[in-house]
Amino acid sequence: MIIFVLLLGALIIFLLQRILYAKLWNKGLDIRIEFEGRAAYETEKGSLTEVVTNRNFLPLPFIHAKFMVGSGLSFGDRENIATTDKNYKNDIFSVLFYQRVRRRLNFVALKRGYYRIDNADLVASDLFYTRSMVAAFPQDTAFYVYPRRIDLSRLDQPLRKMIGDMTSRTFLYPDPFEFKGLRNYTISDPMNTINWKASAKTGELMVNLYDSTTTRRIVILLDLEDELLIRHLPLFEESIRLAAGLSEKLLSEGFPVKMICNGKDLESRETVPVLEALGISEVEDFFRIMARIDLNVKPEEFYPMIEHEMEDPAFGSAGYILIAPCMKQELQDAYMKLASEAACIWITPLYRNMDSHLKLPEEADVIRWEVPGRA
Repeated sequence: MIIFVLLLGALIIFLLQRILYAKLWNKGLDIRIEFEGRAAYETEKGSLTEVVTNRNFLPLPFIHAKFMVGSGLSFGDRENIATTDKNYKNDIFSVLFYQRVRRRLNFVALKRGYYRIDNADLVASDLFYTRSMVAAFPQDTAFYVYPRRIDLSRLDQPLRKMIGDMTSRTFLYPDPFEFKGLRNYTISDPMNTINWKASAKTGELMVNLYDSTTTRRIVILLDLEDELLIRHLPLFEESIRLAAGLSEKLLSEGFPVKMICNGKDLESRETVPVLEALGISEVEDFFRIMARIDLNVKPEEFYPMIEHEMEDPAFGSAGYILIAPCMKQELQDAYMKLASEAACIWITPLYRNMDSHLKLPEEADVIRWEVPGRA
């Protein structure tokens, strides 16, 4: 009789906990995943936190927390992770009633990119592990991995030469919106520069002097199209690093910078926007855009972008840095047209065993930038 009562009691407890867990296991249950910080550079370390909260009287002694994130982040613990095109993380928690458990996960940012976590699943069971239960929890956390910093010292001399060329062109491209002063009229001055009020006061023809606000602007032209059947991603990753490093260097030295790129944004699938910045405080805008470039999506042709830039009346007073492994003839023609009227440099990232087939005049400023690897 006693055994029967014990078995009946055990059955009642089993059924009761089974019913309670089936109905109430995820009441007051939550998981929050947050990246610590917003960004890191390639090869730097970062971390995220997992916080599982159980505001319930039912303990959860064995619960799986699952989420996925891009494989460009490398987690040190390989036991609870499966990696293919993404990292599939599966961590085990033990959360008692009315308890919160926090865990920190460290990673290394191996690859430039934009990493989002949109969802996490919690998988639990009842006390006797007879039933699995799953609940999804939306997340909203993201992390940027910026292009790795590289040594740009070998570009110092070409940049100084280009800036000197820009300075010599200043007088050709005055800015009509930046008034500098007055001087006497000469026969070579256009009539629309005459200041008639000042001329009436002095009794002599006087013309307005304008300073140029655009002569120090430098435009980075980042072309990510490929003319070969095999797309060599390391060349384009290095191109992005060059663009990021140059934008930071030039902005820190006081040059306004504009960047034109034909790469596609990894979420919108649209061509990334044209970026302009006046100071170093805005450089992260460049880095975020470049982190989001998806090299697996075919970019649009670049030479029409150069032609469009040349529609700016003062384009000749700026300096242009073209970064392009691509050497298609249409691009060369557009570059030569640009270089005939503005200060320009072409940087070509190439493997050591790749030959350059640029057909440019000897006086053209072309810099071969070797990238580790082979074609």
